[in-house]
Amino acid sequence: MADKPIFAVCGAGRAGAAMAADMALMGYKVNLFELDRFRDSIDPIMENGGIELSGRTQSGKSGLVKLNKVTMDPREAIEDVDLIMVSAPAFGHQSFFEAFSPYLKEGQSVLVNTGYWACLRLINTLRGNDVMKKITLAEANIMPYLSDKKEHRVHIYNVKQEIKLATFPGKKGDRILELVRHVYPQHRRVPNVLWTNFAAGNPSVHATLMLPMAGIPLDRYMGFKLYGEATVPSARLVEAFDRERLRVAKALGCEAETAFEWVQRTYGYTGKDVAEAFRKSPHADRYIPRERLTAVVSEDLGFFYVPLAQLGDSLGIPTPITKAIVEVMGVMLESNYWEKGVRLEQLGLAGLTADQIVSYVDTGEK
Repeated sequence: MADKPIFAVCGAGRAGAAMAADMALMGYKVNLFELDRFRDSIDPIMENGGIELSGRTQSGKSGLVKLNKVTMDPREAIEDVDLIMVSAPAFGHQSFFEAFSPYLKEGQSVLVNTGYWACLRLINTLRGNDVMKKITLAEANIMPYLSDKKEHRVHIYNVKQEIKLATFPGKKGDRILELVRHVYPQHRRVPNVLWTNFAAGNPSVHATLMLPMAGIPLDRYMGFKLYGEATVPSARLVEAFDRERLRVAKALGCEAETAFEWVQRTYGYTGKDVAEAFRKSPHADRYIPRERLTAVVSEDLGFFYVPLAQLGDSLGIPTPITKAIVEVMGVMLESNYWEKGVRLEQLGLAGLTADQIVSYVDTGEK
């Protein structure tokens, strides 16, 4: 690695474009990679010579940002790169790994910025690759920014103040933490990927906040201000879901905060409950279209709620609220998340005891 690491960001959507531009403004070489089928996300950036960044940036800078490379060639994107960051939603993780994994080199690190069990889901993509044992694979619990994008223009609304990061296996070295802290020092190392997934962040609050009021925004309004309309009943649902999530986390030796504690720690928002904290925050003014609401809720349900309920069953811990949310939201969104969602078999956790699960995520061995 040179004095300054070189980064590649996979995914040119809201999160990826914000990350690539802001890291470049910090003075780092950044490559932005997008899959060919999503070229509409990257074409405006190429046509305009970079990304027009505004808002509350981590770099403290804004303006038109020229990147080191903007490409749809995975080999070119990760060549000579120290840290590869996958910024895509959970639905897109597999496609990016399949694209760039043949070109990974010894000593490189890969970080999935929003986990959703990414390391355990994606490890099979890399197992047949001889370089697997020579790279570092990690995931974080949430993206660094709350941001939006239109064509080549990106606006950052908020910077997360704490982000959890874990490697797989959990006992792998700290080099990736050193790399990511060049640009995002708010990352904190946690023991293993159970901790990043049971964190109260990305996989928790969307469905619970939305369910008590889902019918109208999904039908009549075609979207709404999710956080600005958060209600006391939705806060109660968040708290009931939290109790189940925290029981399963505790059985697996994982420390996890409530969603309300997470909102205070990550954003600095305060209130009598999680709903009031969001209503009083900059989150409240963000209008979210129906398609995006459906996407984030589906991501939460399929990639976290379903495996959480299965882990509860496996460990003998009841999760009736979690299961009810999956059932009811599945009916409302006409989707069977039990069939589409991530299974314990896909995570390599089926049939394991709590101790065996912890040992596997710590060591990578069963």
